[in-house]
Amino acid sequence: MTPELALDLAYMVMITAAKISAPFMLAAVVTGVLINIIQTVTQIKDMSLTFIPKLMVSAVVTGFSLPWIINVMVGFFHYIFQLFPQMVA
Repeated sequence: MTPELALDLAYMVMITAAKISAPFMLAAVVTGVLINIIQTVTQIKDMSLTFIPKLMVSAVVTGFSLPWIINVMVGFFHYIFQLFPQMVA
């Protein structure tokens, strides 16, 4: 395995991880901001009020984005299997 191949592989791992985690991170950030705005307006400061909505939104995002995540992972594994002869040599 050449250093260039190792760097390319590491780059693809980072990009794939960012693609997979992006829907969850964006949903959690948007939910957190909305809940914090509601808490600020109503002056309720309870940590459990932010956890439950984020958990529910993450479950919904998982349901909707799971097919897309599976496609991204399958594409990544196809890429890895295409590089396998170069990694062994």
